Amino acid sequence: MSQVVIVSGPPGGGKSSVCRALCERYDRTVHLETDDVYAWIRMGYMAPWKPGSARQNLMVSRAAARAATAFVREGFGVFIDGVIGPAHLPVYLEELRGAGVPVHFVLLLPPLDEIKRRAKGREKQVAGAEEMFARVYRMFADEPRFAGCTVDSTGLTADQTADRVMAACGAGECLVLDPDP
Repeated sequence: MSQVVIVSGPPGGGKSSVCRALCERYDRTVHLETDDVYAWIRMGYMAPWKPGSARQNLMVSRAAARAATAFVREGFGVFIDGVIGPAHLPVYLEELRGAGVPVHFVLLLPPLDEIKRRAKGREKQVAGAEEMFARVYRMFADEPRFAGCTVDSTGLTADQTADRVMAACGAGECLVLDPDP
């Protein structure tokens, strides 16, 4: 059965590595990276963390969820990888409701010092990234468990984290949208 697993968290949380590991476990999967959806915008793009980007960010959320729905309707399991916080999750759920499959939400949230360590090791460095990473981290850490489940990936490989994610999803701990309530 197809399903959607939204893997969210701050930059450096391990979202992309974990989604790649999850996709390798199944036959028909899609790793939908919201960064790629942002990259579709050629003119008028705004960095998603900048003031004034809220409308664009909601549009990208809708586009990503609609793409996920199209893949699900063709029998794919979809792993959405992005910084999806409390303001955007309702947009995903509204759009994904029509897919008719379970939707899980997993927040990867290692401690801030681990996020900063990982940020320094990134191949692509962005000016001011450490402060932006800390600000996004606080957005998640300061929000009491708003949806699904939280996994601390500190000291875990991507495969070990993927194991925890799938165990939590399988137990229903991360379910945020049940097509058969």
